[in-house]
Amino acid sequence: MDYSQPAINQSYTCPLILLCSSDFPSDRHDQLYRCDICMSEPWNNKGLTGGLKYINLPLEYSKKFTSVLYCRGILFFSYVEVKDQVAEHNFFVYYIHAASFDRFPSRPAMTNESRLAFGFGFHPGTNDYKVVRIVEQEQPTGLEQRIEVFTLGKPMWMINRKNPFLLQIQPYAALFNGALDWLGQDKQNGSTIIVSFDLESENFQQIPTPDNCKSRLDRKDWRVVVLGGCLCMVDYNDHKKFDIWSMKIYGVKESWIKEYTVMPFERLIGPSRPLCVLPNRNILIELQYLPESLYAYSVDLMTIYKIRIRDVPPRHSCRVVSVVDDTL
Repeated sequence: MDYSQPAINQSYTCPLILLCSSDFPSDRHDQLYRCDICMSEPWNNKGLTGGLKYINLPLEYSKKFTSVLYCRGILFFSYVEVKDQVAEHNFFVYYIHAASFDRFPSRPAMTNESRLAFGFGFHPGTNDYKVVRIVEQEQPTGLEQRIEVFTLGKPMWMINRKNPFLLQIQPYAALFNGALDWLGQDKQNGSTIIVSFDLESENFQQIPTPDNCKSRLDRKDWRVVVLGGCLCMVDYNDHKKFDIWSMKIYGVKESWIKEYTVMPFERLIGPSRPLCVLPNRNILIELQYLPESLYAYSVDLMTIYKIRIRDVPPRHSCRVVSVVDDTL
């Protein structure tokens, strides 16, 4: 295990949006922050820090959120509210530049037997932002999913009935090239695949997976992410490390390469999520479910450092909503 310092002198900032939740059951309001991670190489244990800047949501929009997503300067929020003994799933977006809000039409809240996931993205050809809501329920005939689509600026949700695949219910989708990508399942043979939803045509299609991974895909320990300007698959099937496969030409099966291997060592035990590729083949990693969970990892030097976030409210845990452009 090598903890030597990188030799290159370089400074850069990585801006994040963080969602902080209180450990107090009576606290029904989540808090949102911008966090600028300041990095200087050669690194040291005190050189990777980030301070919090509060994103002030008016009280009427301050809720316990079920989902928070980000795309190109817009934040999407969902929450459940009970009115007249009827539970409703409510939605709104916050335009960061304009500091303004728009509400969506509500949807019926799901039962305990239902599972729910969202995707939020933008298509450059149409300039439309769309929210995709996946509702999964067990029926006597088997597992069924309903796909609902809302376009910002339009009056209602639309039901999409053209999905020939089953999508894996995950906290986030990967937005790439005007499409939202999830891991999914082929209904015909049950194999694990990448499912892409084009935000212009609103059609689903299958994205080819790496041939070298097919024997391990059905183990379920995979995620689809966007890193370094490429659609990627993260293979968690080896508990000592995880591999990142990059699709260098979107949609071209032969362009998949195994680009990074992350050796977590004892400091990254548990579910982890690569967030972005930093300069000099460094990767920003979030370790899920822990109060302090951000690390920077050097692929070439196999070196890992903890990132210390200042000013986190007492008894709050934070997770990364997104790496962002400099819009706040």
